[in-house]
Amino acid sequence: MKKLVCLFTLVLFAVSLMAVPAVVDELLTPEQPKLGGTLTLSVTSSPQSFNFYGTLDGVAYTIAGQFLNALVEMHPVTNALQPALAESWEVSADNKEVTFYLRDVKWSDGEPFTADDVIFTFENFLLNKFAEGNSIARFTINGEVVKFEKVDDKTLKAYLPAPYGPFFTVLSHASIYPSHILKDKIDENDPGSVNELWTTDTPLNEIVGTGPFVLDQYIVDQKVTLKRNEYYWKVDRWGNQLPYFDQLEYLVVKDAQVQSAKFRSGEIDYMTIEAVDYPVLKQMELDGGPFVVYRAQPTNPTPSPIHISFNFNAKNEELAELFSLKNFRAAMEFALDRERIIEEVFNTLAVLGGVPVLPANKAFYNPAIEDLRRPFDPEKAKALLDEMGLVDKNGDGWRNLESGKTLEFVLICSTYQAYQDTAYIFSESLKAIGVKCELQVIDGSLLAQKALSGDFEACLWAFGNQPDPQLRKAIWSPGYSLYYCHFDTMNPETKEPYADLRNMYDWEKQIHYAFEIGQTAMDPRERKVQYGIWQELYAEYVPFIYVCKGMDLMGVSKTLGNFHQTADGALAYAVYTMFRK
Repeated sequence: MKKLVCLFTLVLFAVSLMAVPAVVDELLTPEQPKLGGTLTLSVTSSPQSFNFYGTLDGVAYTIAGQFLNALVEMHPVTNALQPALAESWEVSADNKEVTFYLRDVKWSDGEPFTADDVIFTFENFLLNKFAEGNSIARFTINGEVVKFEKVDDKTLKAYLPAPYGPFFTVLSHASIYPSHILKDKIDENDPGSVNELWTTDTPLNEIVGTGPFVLDQYIVDQKVTLKRNEYYWKVDRWGNQLPYFDQLEYLVVKDAQVQSAKFRSGEIDYMTIEAVDYPVLKQMELDGGPFVVYRAQPTNPTPSPIHISFNFNAKNEELAELFSLKNFRAAMEFALDRERIIEEVFNTLAVLGGVPVLPANKAFYNPAIEDLRRPFDPEKAKALLDEMGLVDKNGDGWRNLESGKTLEFVLICSTYQAYQDTAYIFSESLKAIGVKCELQVIDGSLLAQKALSGDFEACLWAFGNQPDPQLRKAIWSPGYSLYYCHFDTMNPETKEPYADLRNMYDWEKQIHYAFEIGQTAMDPRERKVQYGIWQELYAEYVPFIYVCKGMDLMGVSKTLGNFHQTADGALAYAVYTMFRK
């Protein structure tokens, strides 16, 4: 056996045994850091929970990411996989057994981190189908889940049903929970009780982690404050224990204009910039403003690429049947004016973002989709609808369904301004071809609830890209819990595909098989072929119509150290390495 770690591209390289890894150079400038102070950021809403696996709330994920760690982690700039709570591991010759050697780490309350914590987390959260944020799909191979076994307090083994290419990548997204804190709080007769742990009314001193910060204060709709974790296990090249800041503060700022004003006044240290604000803020920088504005090619999962979907299981049966037809969805794509959206909504600061693999992701991107993507062409959209018999029978300018009812549907989108503007442009284009589209703008959390319960007709939403498609299998592969456009492809009890793949269309079955093969192939070339098939089928059958992907736009206070742009245009920073100059 030899010590191996698997990159997301499936390139294998040796891992050295090291007690505490130095922070990689891409995140550090030659400047000696100053210690102390407060880093202030913002979120758009109060967290729904502090339980990473008990919610589907992005704000909760952001905050939990500061106090939880995984066995392995992705480098913030390169996405290369590196040791985290596991300081090394061994992979068997048949690629089906991995032995992890755990780092000598303490939880933020001083208790030791052990293999029991890993086993506890997988059994009760990651592989618990009743946990709202479970990761069963990521750890299921050929219908069987990965099994973990304790060897001793600092060693455990993972048994894979088959070779699993993205195993270490999905592990990097599996935050580990403290068994000694949570074990006795779970109702053994109610596996769904895990969703009630670490809710926002939990005393914050009961929420412990291994990350750079720990929760310190929460004021509803105002702010979440975290303090430095005295037991954090990373140090810099000078021997300083990280993080540099004593305190991390998230202000709850729901209004985008208010957030921008707070950034300009120095109340927020850095923030993602809306495309519409970029020219003004860039000019302010050039005029001597107290911040730097960065424009980078999109490489990160966020901001998420916008897509439009139609519910194949809509309550209106006539619409459901129509939405399930490829030619109807193709007509909707021909009616989507992406170039206008990029120009007007994103101020030209966006690109056509793949389906959904980003062009920058050379390991998996399939350029063939560029020839399959349907450009804006209202005449072709009209022709397809005419061929389907969806014509104006009443002479009122609106097309009619077979029943004689007007062809109309409700498109839900969140209050995020770019989503509203995109939805409006799309609805105007549909109006021009005789399709009535009513916009329903709702809170983002409510939109998620409606979409994931199947209570919608059409939806404009966004899911993040990931370096490895396997990380989003539950979204992109038919039959899994987040494939929300066609819920009857999965068993409502298990949230998994039916064994006989019932209710799937042939093209959906092909996608399902591509993911199954892609996740077990160990040859990176074979994995790229399989996920390339998925991308081409998505481009052809458009279950989700991808609009665009915003560029990485960031405004950063000039007072922050260790925040810079690399020679190839990527932004290099991490909360735990920044400091106040």
